[in-house]
Amino acid sequence: MAQEKDLAAYEVVPPASEGFTPAFFVESTAPDNIDDKQSAPQTPDNCRPSDIDKIVEALTKQEKPKLLITVHGFNTPRKKVLDTFKESFIALNADDALKNQGLVCVGYRWPSEAMGTPWRSGLSAAPWFLVGILFVSLAAVYLVNFYFEICDWPKFAGVIATAVTATMAVIPLTLFGLRLIVYFRDGFRAANYGVPDLVNLIRDIDDRLPERPTDNPDDLAGRVDLSFIGHSMGGFVVTNAVRILSDVFSPLAIAAMRDVEAVGSEEERRQRELRSKIGKNFLLRRLVLVSPDIPAEVLLSGRGNVLQSSLKRFQDAHLFSNEGDEVLRNISTTANFFSLPTMSRRFGYRLGNVGALTEWGLSEDLTLGNLRVGAHTLETLYAELDAAQSEESFAQRLTYFDCTDAIDAEGHGVVTNAARNAPPNLTWLGHLRLLWAYVRGEVDVHSGYFLKPSLVRELIYRFAAIGYGDSERLYGGLANLSELCKSRQIKALKPGRDSVAAARTADAAKAAASP
Repeated sequence: MAQEKDLAAYEVVPPASEGFTPAFFVESTAPDNIDDKQSAPQTPDNCRPSDIDKIVEALTKQEKPKLLITVHGFNTPRKKVLDTFKESFIALNADDALKNQGLVCVGYRWPSEAMGTPWRSGLSAAPWFLVGILFVSLAAVYLVNFYFEICDWPKFAGVIATAVTATMAVIPLTLFGLRLIVYFRDGFRAANYGVPDLVNLIRDIDDRLPERPTDNPDDLAGRVDLSFIGHSMGGFVVTNAVRILSDVFSPLAIAAMRDVEAVGSEEERRQRELRSKIGKNFLLRRLVLVSPDIPAEVLLSGRGNVLQSSLKRFQDAHLFSNEGDEVLRNISTTANFFSLPTMSRRFGYRLGNVGALTEWGLSEDLTLGNLRVGAHTLETLYAELDAAQSEESFAQRLTYFDCTDAIDAEGHGVVTNAARNAPPNLTWLGHLRLLWAYVRGEVDVHSGYFLKPSLVRELIYRFAAIGYGDSERLYGGLANLSELCKSRQIKALKPGRDSVAAARTADAAKAAASP
């Protein structure tokens, strides 16, 4: 059972009106720095102190309970997290289609900080060896220039000596710069605090939920639907937490993975539901990844990886991406350059930069040739990999929503500087302009999905709360939803029946063939 001191929970104070979806804010109490003095976090506005039992109580009051957990990304301090979750709760309650659905929302915060925050502790946290290199190199630059001014030495020799000593200072200055962008600091906290504390939160809720009326492990009745929205590095937190929570040694889970049944049959559907079981009371339903900071390589590799093993557990999975997300395209890829094991930059992009090569609207023509990462299609990238690595159709499991050109009802870009009938310029110069617009605060290419009312935001919450099938029916069917996406300049690709069947058959055949 999780220790209460590791998590702080708050209940969002409901308004006087009826039909308010229960909402909670839960945060890891891990500090930004391991040597920070811990103090009790301040209760957020419009919230009251709560605990895990209140979340359990809210779930038990629902006829068909659904727990939706939203996880934020990197470079997101507490105030920004609270503002984002507040907008999320407001948007969920403003959607009449999501009322009386048995929904309980939890905004989960792991310790993240804003870029530039750790500048004060840079020198005090640096190893003496690194500090020594920095000061010796800076002193050498000064002395070389000083002596060349008072000595009659050749000019080219002075230039060379200055370049050599200045190069010595580049390494520590680069490391200090990487510290300031907080990417790796957030990555450490996400892996070591965010994931374990999210696991403990879910285990704690599962442990405190009332016993289901049946002891039969095959009986899925009474289980709580568990769904996630993972934004940016939050996608990493969610997928890793699901891997830990999955009981890979469960005989039922192994059987569900290995038995080959007719795709689309009742037994095959049953096996997928058994595979989605988590703990004693949860059933994994839906995963919505929004601009996830996960290597796009996970779509290419046929071997097991963090996304593939997690995705198999969910019954719905959706990706909202943006080719103009300069945070992922530039900052994340640059920061991961020296750690990502690839020989070509073609394989260095992030999952949140996937683009669709189709017209605006929703299409069932999901093929590898219609998905692009960087300047190359997945089909082209697959062809460059070893055949043993690219034998599965894992990439065709997701539903893709390319929001690069997306606009709101007023015709303004949602995540880029797009306009009505005017997609953004994505040449190399256009990417630089878009990055500058993001730096100036004119557009939020990374988090804009959540910040204002739009079809994009509505789809994210509806898919996570009630699933794709029910959402499509709310819009009047596939054709109507496609027309709506077209009017908002969204490119959407969903698996057709054939691609879903092929992916599931490949999984089942591979599992059956394994010892």
